[in-house]
Amino acid sequence: MKKFLVSLLLIVMSFTILSCDASKYVIPDIIGMDINEAKLLIAGEVKTEITYESTNQHLPDLVLGFQDGLEVNDKMNKNKTLNIIVAQAPEGSFTHSNEIEYVYDLGFVTGPDSQNFDLLRETGIGSTDLGIPVTIDDKIVFLYGDTFSGTENMSGIWNSNVMVEFTDTDFSDGITFSRVITNDRGFALAFAQGLHHKSETDEESQSPSREVTKIPTGGIQVGEDVYFFYMSVRYWGSHGDWGVSYNQVVKSDTSLSSFSEVDGLRWTEELAANFGQIFPFENPDQPDYVYFVSIPGGRFGGVALFRVLKTNFENFQSYEYYLGNDNWVSGSNGLQQFKENPHLIISAPCGELSIMYNNYLDKWMIVYLRNGEIIMQTAENLIADWSQPITLVTGSDFNGLYGGFISPDMITDDGKKFYMQVSRWLPIYQTQLVEVVLK
Repeated sequence: MKKFLVSLLLIVMSFTILSCDASKYVIPDIIGMDINEAKLLIAGEVKTEITYESTNQHLPDLVLGFQDGLEVNDKMNKNKTLNIIVAQAPEGSFTHSNEIEYVYDLGFVTGPDSQNFDLLRETGIGSTDLGIPVTIDDKIVFLYGDTFSGTENMSGIWNSNVMVEFTDTDFSDGITFSRVITNDRGFALAFAQGLHHKSETDEESQSPSREVTKIPTGGIQVGEDVYFFYMSVRYWGSHGDWGVSYNQVVKSDTSLSSFSEVDGLRWTEELAANFGQIFPFENPDQPDYVYFVSIPGGRFGGVALFRVLKTNFENFQSYEYYLGNDNWVSGSNGLQQFKENPHLIISAPCGELSIMYNNYLDKWMIVYLRNGEIIMQTAENLIADWSQPITLVTGSDFNGLYGGFISPDMITDDGKKFYMQVSRWLPIYQTQLVEVVLK
């Protein structure tokens, strides 16, 4: 009888344990999943509740964890509610388009309110503009335009351009420079100094011998050589108008310790006015080429397209200009035909531009200034069918807005999230970093 009672007790205990296990739910590993996918996995097992956390460290709608101290593989009663923590756009973010999840201001890159100010001030940089990214080996070099040692009213020592390195791969907390490219006295080094003539729109304003400054428009590494492009500005007009006499290429090695103009690589206004502001870029479908987009001086021109084989980079006559209908014509003949019948892949007006291929979109993405807004357009092919303009930021978001620059090395999540350095004219003359997340 005693044995029978013991056996019966063991059977009851087994059923009780099984019954208890049946009422438990093992929390699956849904961290990092989209909340909608996670809900499908959990559906019918337990009730769920969502707690949103504002953050720019993760994409919106990603599962970050659980409330109540729970973790993956923990057991919980099925009659309880699983509280899931999910990322949402950071506080203060905004969007102007249903194709943009959010835009978020990460703060100043330059100026007194930036985390770089002490380093910049030590090297004679108080205020500046642009911030064009150029990837050189494992670092990004930002090209800044007219730079002054003072922080207000463009005061102090004037450099036509300066360069600053960034080696961190995390842009989500802003940009912290690793070094400024300096001369042997420790001050910011211009790769090509302008003549700094007085800016006047008079009878001499069309003379190519006049030069106010040399402003960078882009750069690229080809093998062990680095090439920077600059525009020679002969006068600053008003409301986005300025005159460019030519665009010239300067060469260095990856140390960026010395620079020399490349003989023959100069696009003069006389040859064709549309090549005042040239931006070079890589085409992943044609790695043997360097491609270029360009606009005239100012912010009112359309976008031309041209290219060159990397092996012929320093040969001016090898550059091929796109004239429409799959027609590429090289050298002086190509420039002459373009001048007589310009073919633009994007119509005017366009200002300060940059471009990259975005793997997330599986499309090209070009960003530029138009009518006081920084916009982007996308296309599957460089030469046709660009989308309608998509507004990224406006002058209402950043007073005095006039430029925004992107790079395929300033992205996360394959391009779903990208970073853009924007310039402001008022009330400060500095740059800021914004984070953009696509839908």
